[in-house]
Amino acid sequence: MPRIPTPLLWKRRSFAVFEPRGLTDRLYAVAVTGIVSGPFAIYRLPGSRWFHLIHLPSQAKIIDLEMQNCCKDAAEKFAACDLNWWTCIPEEVVGPDLQEMRNLHARLRPTSWIARDWRKGEDKK
Repeated sequence: MPRIPTPLLWKRRSFAVFEPRGLTDRLYAVAVTGIVSGPFAIYRLPGSRWFHLIHLPSQAKIIDLEMQNCCKDAAEKFAACDLNWWTCIPEEVVGPDLQEMRNLHARLRPTSWIARDWRKGEDKK
């Protein structure tokens, strides 16, 4: 599998993404403007504070981060992994660095408020 050349060159483009809308669990195609480089795209929906890094061929979200530059950095790290990034099926994004990609995703993912020790201050009475 050919590796994606890094550093990635980003270009502004319009593309469609699948987003849940309404009270049902259906996904709707939404036209957005964002930046694209190779199989990665970054966009932000109006009114949202999160930037979404997606795998463009499959429309699968990779990670949501608060800053566009953090998404660019994450995309470069993901691009360095030797995986089949050009497939349209998310389950086929496999290769020798699959576990490294999973570890990288776990490190980059923002900490959830549920995972924080919110009761930490109660023990100091």
